[in-house]
Amino acid sequence: MRVEGEGQLLRIFVGESDRWEGRPLYEAIVRAAREAGLAGATALRGIEGFGAQSRIHTVKVLRLSEDLPIVIEIVDKPDRIAAFIPTLDKMVSEGMVTLEKVNVLLYRHQSEEFESQEEEIPLDTSDYELAEEQQAQITKAAAGIGPIMDNAKQEAAAARRVFVDSVDVLMAMLREPDGIAAKTLAELRIDIRTVARSLRDEVSRDEPSPTYVAALEAKTLAEAKSLGHHEAGPEHLLLALCEIRPSAATDILMRLGVQPRDICKEVLKTLGRHDDWQRWLADHPDM
Repeated sequence: MRVEGEGQLLRIFVGESDRWEGRPLYEAIVRAAREAGLAGATALRGIEGFGAQSRIHTVKVLRLSEDLPIVIEIVDKPDRIAAFIPTLDKMVSEGMVTLEKVNVLLYRHQSEEFESQEEEIPLDTSDYELAEEQQAQITKAAAGIGPIMDNAKQEAAAARRVFVDSVDVLMAMLREPDGIAAKTLAELRIDIRTVARSLRDEVSRDEPSPTYVAALEAKTLAEAKSLGHHEAGPEHLLLALCEIRPSAATDILMRLGVQPRDICKEVLKTLGRHDDWQRWLADHPDM
């Protein structure tokens, strides 16, 4: 879509941990804007800020937040923006929405010929649909994490939950003290007791779907492959767990003062691959 001349800029201010129907709210808003045919939407992650409750959220090392500010910006014609507002009213229960006039100088887009061939990229892990052949490869390569995933299922069953979530997987890894994942977390002073204590606080267990496990296994396989390993193990599972964010497990780890990227760096160090850190980081810009 092309927008030229006078338009409107819609800004939506939400928190990183806000949810809508099981997915991050900011991703849900971007998807809703796409389905509404709006010209485009961009989600920006803040490094520090506060909202109505005056609580500071920051990425500073000594004050890590589990709920960083997210701003979604959408530019389109006024009538199209107005038509999208009722959708936002349903989705944003706590946050702020602003609207202002803008002059659009240029908006490039692909021709219809290329648009018809555009491949949709899933916005979050709940959208992954794995082909049978790919799933078979994952199952074979993920044999090394089978015991952990079985223990995670037991964790979920003990809590009377139907599906495994990220916390179940984290707890299962910590219950194997001799595993690389547990040793890596121990170096960062994260053990099963500290995680169990943090669960007494209000924690949103927000991955109630079998697609989460499928996505986690897919990322685990990808991490093993990127490191040149033929079989996925707990170390690759931990890397994958840190990549799928935000999640209940990463929220807990950040509350305990550890950034997901710090965990990934420690995993490579434990594997004797510390020199690969910069390359790994370049391959994972979202970290």
